[in-house]
Amino acid sequence: MTEDIEFTDPNGNTAQPSESGTVIPETDKSITDHDIARYLLQYLLDCRGICHENMLLVVLDKLQKYTQDPTSQVCSTDKLVEIIKGINVKLNPLGYKISRVGHGMGKNNVSSMLKDTGLPSNNRFYVYVNTVTSEESKLATRFSTREIEFIKWCVEKMCVSRDCEVIIDCPIITEVDRIRNDVSWNKCITYSVESSEFFQYKDWSPIEIESLLFKLCGLKWFAKDENGRISMDLRCSVELEEYLIANGISTCENCHRLALQGTRCTSCSRSWHVDCYQHRITHIGKYCPCGESILQNGMYIV
Repeated sequence: MTEDIEFTDPNGNTAQPSESGTVIPETDKSITDHDIARYLLQYLLDCRGICHENMLLVVLDKLQKYTQDPTSQVCSTDKLVEIIKGINVKLNPLGYKISRVGHGMGKNNVSSMLKDTGLPSNNRFYVYVNTVTSEESKLATRFSTREIEFIKWCVEKMCVSRDCEVIIDCPIITEVDRIRNDVSWNKCITYSVESSEFFQYKDWSPIEIESLLFKLCGLKWFAKDENGRISMDLRCSVELEEYLIANGISTCENCHRLALQGTRCTSCSRSWHVDCYQHRITHIGKYCPCGESILQNGMYIV
């Protein structure tokens, strides 16, 4: 491999391509569009199935330098989206796809945790997900029956929002307050769970629980913060989205994806991701459809 590209996701995990040399081709060979698609998919899988859009754009730019006519190649978001669509056509019969999703914590927070690429900030990630119909089937492709029961038990716990302390230096709270240009709200909720709660699972030993939680974080299904709280990572929320919505987690009023991070109206529980909240205030209005001000009467989702 001629050059490694490091990726650090918003949960602090670092992923790099494998040492097999599958991402960047040999310098004396030109590559086709088919090769580019294959290398991009390989890079995404080497990043454990989740990668920020800017990192894929960097890889795409490098790959295009190895085509027969590199000067005619344009590296753009539209080009990347076109390639991903082509990959998804081939993945569909296999029961997989690559989903493009926005991170609820907002583009500024996401970008602050990524390696600088010189590209504009955005909150978009590409996630390699299973498209089979049942949630049990999705889990069964990588976990045993016994593990699935534990994971479902954990996810059910994370489907319940909990009141939590308003921590001023929390990135989401800081960004929402910047958008509002006002003092902090006094209410905050979270879908994350203290890791100690998962050790209450009676059918497993503490060592087994710790081992699987570590595995789930490594697979980017769960994420563990610096305070020891565990939450659903993007990959989990995308694959289990329908199940999670059915279990009561609200969706964003703007983009209609799961709202696990962002803001919520205190009067009617309508929710927005951080960037969607900014879009609402800037381009639509400062009031919730229920009539309350979303500048004054809100809470954080962290």
